[in-house]
Amino acid sequence: MSREQDLERIAEGLRRAELALEPFTPGKTAYSMKDHDDPVTAADLAVDAVLRDFLPVSGEGWLSEETRDDASRLSCSRVWIVDPVDGTKEFVQGIPEWCVSIGLVEEGRPVAGGLVNPIAGQTIIGGEGLGVSLNGEPARPRPLEALEGLEVLSSRS
Repeated sequence: MSREQDLERIAEGLRRAELALEPFTPGKTAYSMKDHDDPVTAADLAVDAVLRDFLPVSGEGWLSEETRDDASRLSCSRVWIVDPVDGTKEFVQGIPEWCVSIGLVEEGRPVAGGLVNPIAGQTIIGGEGLGVSLNGEPARPRPLEALEGLEVLSSRS
């Protein structure tokens, strides 16, 4: 499979994840607690199910925050690594700092990935040797002339 095809699968997976999220409202979705005081919602589980059904094909492994780990993935040359709602604490609180994250690892190396933040209307996809796109357009770093005005993104937790 070509890297371009991998990116197409990631893009389609992110579209499907967005559709799976439509019934859920951030800040108004019930949750329960997993180990280590981590919340989990029906939105996490719905996205997990959609992506698990769509992304891996025969011979590919799967690792997700919301799925019991299957050690058979360790014998696969290609493994999908997913966080169905990356930032569930923020999702539960209605803070728009969460996304769906998809990564693809080949022979132990990350080679492609993507994320979608439906609240911000941003989809970012990239692959080894292909660059990164934001909402389908090439993303490039802007030139840095000084540290003044520099923005840094970090998680509250």
